[in-house]
Amino acid sequence: MNLASKTSVKLETRPEFSDSETRCTTLMVNKQELTFPHCHVIANAPLATRTTWRIGGPARWLVQPTSQTGLQHLWKNLPADLPILLLGGGSNLLINDDGFDGIVVDLVSYLDNIKIIDTPTHPDKSFFIIEADAGVSTRALAHFCRKQGIDGISFLAGIPGTLGGAVKMNAGAYGKEMVDVISELTLLDKSGNPHILIPSDLEMTYRSSQIPAGWMVASVRLKLPPGNPEAIRNQIRILNKKRSSSQPLGYPSAGSTFKNPDQGPLAWQLIDQAGYRGKKVGQAQVSEKHSNFLINLGGCSAHDMMLLIDQTRHAVAQSTGFHLKLEVGIVDKIGLRTEN
Repeated sequence: MNLASKTSVKLETRPEFSDSETRCTTLMVNKQELTFPHCHVIANAPLATRTTWRIGGPARWLVQPTSQTGLQHLWKNLPADLPILLLGGGSNLLINDDGFDGIVVDLVSYLDNIKIIDTPTHPDKSFFIIEADAGVSTRALAHFCRKQGIDGISFLAGIPGTLGGAVKMNAGAYGKEMVDVISELTLLDKSGNPHILIPSDLEMTYRSSQIPAGWMVASVRLKLPPGNPEAIRNQIRILNKKRSSSQPLGYPSAGSTFKNPDQGPLAWQLIDQAGYRGKKVGQAQVSEKHSNFLINLGGCSAHDMMLLIDQTRHAVAQSTGFHLKLEVGIVDKIGLRTEN
């Protein structure tokens, strides 16, 4: 049986659009009409609902490639004089209250294919090779592998976001990271040309990778061992139980807000030492349950969340001497700012 031919799937349900989200394939820039085949274009698209923090204003344009061909064409033909933002699951972004005055490329709505490329066939070949689009949900990928009896990726089951974002951040949990499971990646350069790279090309370290400026992850191949579906299910349940007991999953958040220092106490321990567990600014709060989670209590503004971030960092620096770096990216009207 050719297993790979029977396990190419599209996992995500398509988003529903409000009356204000009229879809087309063109947009007007400086009185010039740009056409993007294999894409949907939405003007003034809300972004808050597309992030896990549920914060932020609208995008001037949201462009949704519906295929890898459309993605390559779009990336090659994006106007150079407009700010561009890649958006996956929106799990590591704080978008400002005025939104984004450019083009947001939505990778999650349609680029969600997963294929089994190769299977274990004899003792010398004991791994599965999985290929997935950058827009695949990390959780959906983990559960797809569970159902197929593919192990090694369970740590993603509780991490929100997409595969492309997980690669960029070298996402991880409970002792495993993306760098441990990637076989190779396809990246698009500024001209939309594909390049096949391996993890060492990207210098992947704790919560970071060195993807060249202007390049983006299009798809990823993972090398994973076989496993028992029921044993994998139990492992996922155990990990999810750990998360629910220690993380404020009932509130919108971006997960861990700050990176752990290279040495010394963890970020949450430093925040506790500064006395900031439970601290509030408006509807933004340092979680009582896990103090490296900054949560939206309901209707929180980006302004208040940013104030809480700045106050928390200042308090930690004053009381402990440690300077916390952000694990999340900050999006203003013209770009994304991250801290390495």
